[in-house]
Amino acid sequence: MAFLLNLFLNLCKKIVLKLLLFSILILVSSVLFGQKDLRKELDVLKNIIRQSSYYDSSQVFTNGQKAIAIAQKLKNSSEEATIYQYYGNFYYFSYNIPKAKANYAKSIEIAQKANNNKLINSTKIRLAFVLSDSDLLAAEKEFQKLLLEALKNNYLENSIEIYNGLGNIYDTRQMKDEALNFYLKGLKISEKSNKKYLNAMLLNNIGLIKLDNEQTSEAEKDFVQGLKIIQGLNEDRLSLNLNNNLGLVTKKLKKYDKSIKYYHNTLLNAKKLGFPIARGVAFLNLSDSYLQNKEYAKAQSYADSSLQIMGSFEQWDYLGTGYLIKASAYKEMGNNQLAKTYIDSVFNLNKQHKISNAVMMANDQLGAIYESEGDFKLAFFHSNRYHQMNDSISKLANKDQFAQLQVIYGKEKTETALEDEKNRNTILSKENEIKQTKIQAIILITIFILLIGIGLVYIRYVRLSKQQQKQFTQKLIESIDNERSRISKDLHDDIGQSLSAIKSKLNLLNTGKIKDVAGLDIEVGEIIDHTRNISHSLHPSLLQKLGLERSLVSLTEKTQSNSQIVCSLDIRCSLDRLTLENQTQIYRILQECINNTLKHSDASALKVSIKELSNDLIIKYQDNGKGIDDSQKQHAGIGMMTIQERAHTLNANISIISSKNKGFKFILTVPKNKII
Repeated sequence: MAFLLNLFLNLCKKIVLKLLLFSILILVSSVLFGQKDLRKELDVLKNIIRQSSYYDSSQVFTNGQKAIAIAQKLKNSSEEATIYQYYGNFYYFSYNIPKAKANYAKSIEIAQKANNNKLINSTKIRLAFVLSDSDLLAAEKEFQKLLLEALKNNYLENSIEIYNGLGNIYDTRQMKDEALNFYLKGLKISEKSNKKYLNAMLLNNIGLIKLDNEQTSEAEKDFVQGLKIIQGLNEDRLSLNLNNNLGLVTKKLKKYDKSIKYYHNTLLNAKKLGFPIARGVAFLNLSDSYLQNKEYAKAQSYADSSLQIMGSFEQWDYLGTGYLIKASAYKEMGNNQLAKTYIDSVFNLNKQHKISNAVMMANDQLGAIYESEGDFKLAFFHSNRYHQMNDSISKLANKDQFAQLQVIYGKEKTETALEDEKNRNTILSKENEIKQTKIQAIILITIFILLIGIGLVYIRYVRLSKQQQKQFTQKLIESIDNERSRISKDLHDDIGQSLSAIKSKLNLLNTGKIKDVAGLDIEVGEIIDHTRNISHSLHPSLLQKLGLERSLVSLTEKTQSNSQIVCSLDIRCSLDRLTLENQTQIYRILQECINNTLKHSDASALKVSIKELSNDLIIKYQDNGKGIDDSQKQHAGIGMMTIQERAHTLNANISIISSKNKGFKFILTVPKNKII
């Protein structure tokens, strides 16, 4: 029956164990699948945020907060930092630079905690782009520093973006060859690593340089290739730029149908992104292409759409261009009066907001209208006005460009001088580093030697401790053997002989050789006393009966009566609360001290005092004997070793004050909380 019960219990245990393992497996699987779902949701949100438009500004941050919450749940600080980088990008494209900087800084702060150096480098690249809007030289310097870090750590995407940024800077400085060189370096990496978006972005910038260099057909090929690469990637911003640039190229090549097609694509991208000004520009470009294609009604319609947006956002230059397109369309349609009305709108707008280029073109158009009407005087006036303004604007543009180049050259000279100074400081710094390294090496070697010394001392201490423990064990065994030998002699010589004598008397009494055994009771009493003394020496039974204080009184009185030594006992506290084991240890320690005094000290007096001090029990023993010197302290006998072991059992501290011919003083400090 018992066997069946045990079998049943074992079976139950196995079933419970399997159920537990199955539950754990389900729990782990659910956690893993849950994390996988969260990861998928996070990726979707990130893509939505990255592609968010101007119209989605509220959704950007709603989705962003969801994404941040998921990243925190996954304990992935890098993803959280990425969301703040996307916030920065959104504000940058929305022309809100202070908020863009603030979010980039937040991204770097979180990425630093996550030790994600690639993300830190990536966000700093974006800050360098922001810097390039105000200080080209400082931005170039920052890009070069970030490039070294990116190349060293093989951050491919970051390297491509930096080459693009450097190309932008040199393009702005009209250093087209250097700009093209940087773009091509980035393109080589992007093609090799199949980074499609970056590849298309660089082709767009290379195409713009070719377009500016009158290599129109070559530029068209680059823009078309860029569009093919990003097809299906939902990269609306880059698609907008490529389509807009293709519109410019085809219009320049007088392929107006193609130009209109590309500008319509630009408009679709602008609507997706939701940035109003981008839509306004797309309307304006479409209007101009329809004008060139002689579709005047459509040109007027798209110009009106542009005027509505540009007026709302106070984009005065674009507004002036829109008026000019309307004026050109009416002129081509033969309605010079309406054409003049829109040209007057340009002049009126210029009175409040300076739009020099639009006014210049307005004079050119007005001159052509008056010429067609036969009013050559006014035609000459406005045509002359156009040429004067054109020359003035060209000179001003050249002057501004020259001044900008002078500023850049001056900064470069200053930067070169600072760089030389920095190099000198770097050399001095390196020399100081070498000195510091030497000092640190000396310190480390010294510490190493000290550690070795401490280790050797510790090893020696351990060996000595083991040796002392071994000596103590040997002496303890010898002491036990000697004690046994002494007890054996006492039993044999005293008690044994006395018992033998009593036995002989009893035998003589039984055989009738003696008639009585007078005095036999006295002899038996002596044997009993002798046996009691031996028993007391082995175990102080008085402690159980009388306690430690009375036992110590008995010990000192007995010592004084059996020797010529005057004994004094001073107890100023209650010892009854001590456990019997601890009372025994204290009794034995003092008994051993008295034995040492009797055997070795030649003392005439000894004193034992016990008192309480704070939370300690202070036990003092002293005699006026010949004392012990330092060599005797270092080579303690079995008695002193036994005292030390008993003190260790009590968690007590020992202090010995003694020197040759100046007596012996022993202080035992026992924590009360350890012995009660």
